[in-house]
Amino acid sequence: MSRRTSIFPLLWAMLFDHTSLNITFPILTLLFFDTQSHLFAPDTSYAERSLWYGLCVALPHIINIIAAPVLSALSDEFGRKKMLLLGTFGAFLFALTAALGIMWGMLSLLFMGRLIQGLFSRTNPIAQAVIGDVSTKKNKVLNMGYLQLIISIGAFVGPIIGGYFANRFWFNQLNFSLPYFIAALLGAVSCILTWVFFEETLKKNTFDLEKQKQRLTFKNSWLQFKKIMTHSHVISISIILLLVQVSWSIYYQFTPPVLKILLGFDAHRLGFFVGLIALWLALATGFGIKILGYFFTFPRMLFISLCLVLAGLLLNILFCTLHLTGHWTLLIWFAAIPTAMGDVIAYSCITALYSNVVAENEQGKVMAICSTIVAVVWSLTGLLGGLMMSVYSLLPLIIAPIGVLLAIIFLYVGDYKFISEHFN
Repeated sequence: MSRRTSIFPLLWAMLFDHTSLNITFPILTLLFFDTQSHLFAPDTSYAERSLWYGLCVALPHIINIIAAPVLSALSDEFGRKKMLLLGTFGAFLFALTAALGIMWGMLSLLFMGRLIQGLFSRTNPIAQAVIGDVSTKKNKVLNMGYLQLIISIGAFVGPIIGGYFANRFWFNQLNFSLPYFIAALLGAVSCILTWVFFEETLKKNTFDLEKQKQRLTFKNSWLQFKKIMTHSHVISISIILLLVQVSWSIYYQFTPPVLKILLGFDAHRLGFFVGLIALWLALATGFGIKILGYFFTFPRMLFISLCLVLAGLLLNILFCTLHLTGHWTLLIWFAAIPTAMGDVIAYSCITALYSNVVAENEQGKVMAICSTIVAVVWSLTGLLGGLMMSVYSLLPLIIAPIGVLLAIIFLYVGDYKFISEHFN
């Protein structure tokens, strides 16, 4: 199998998958904080809406803590294609279930959709394992960047589509559900593309039946995971990832509600704001990684990206606390540029590092660890952020910079010589 051709069907499938998923995200703010939403009575208090919002954004990540590493690890046993099919079908089923819940005003059905999303719709770690399968050490960061580029394009297009269709066309009947129905359609397209065009990238000899039976015993599987989790380099990388994700997850999950509550953003503006964040992600992965890689060493590139995130978060706090009006609100949009660009470059570096420090037959498992950390962080920040918002709307954004600041300190004072060693 050609290393060059195997990545492109993956990228197309991921494009539709992430466009589908990201159509739905900015609509969550409207579902919980817009008085026209069928899910709540118009006189429902802000504190109650905040608590339900925090639980809703956290739920799929809580489920992901268990589901994502299992699916990713199983891709080392049964192949990437089967697990990608399961993930893309999960995206379709999540969007359809949530759409019906929104249309019928059933909060329980929306939560069931989010539960399905957490169980099955998590293709990122499997896609990262595919990149690990087909890349060399020299081009792995670049290929991880291409994957993040496609994910970012989906995250750019999706919210704009969602914001445009949120309160148009049969709104009295559909309420805010139309974007979710569109997301279900795109999820189905992603599933079909994976089924028809994606070729298995896991090496054939890993499918030897006897070896597979041995690997599938619980004891052996746990021992393999324990070996990777206790790897000193994996632990060091995981600390950086955890701290950065604390900052990024708080920013991404709680900036839209702040814009809705404090500045009165409507569906179109919210969708455009979230979409532009993804545009900065796409530009960073499409051009930023190449530019920084040309002028700086890999450790320096990682350090610079973390500093960009910190600067953007501090600017975001400043501009939000000033309660800007009119054209001055554009400064909040400006603060998103270094935040998003720095985060995606750092994440591409971190995932490439994960891949490089383990063996070829451990790609799925190490990406499962990466995915688990992300899921744990996003679930906790979702729950705690909802609680903090019920006390003071800006409190989550005020504490957001702490994580990335600690990550910079850890990177500066820790022993991270292995970073350079694994990219020579």
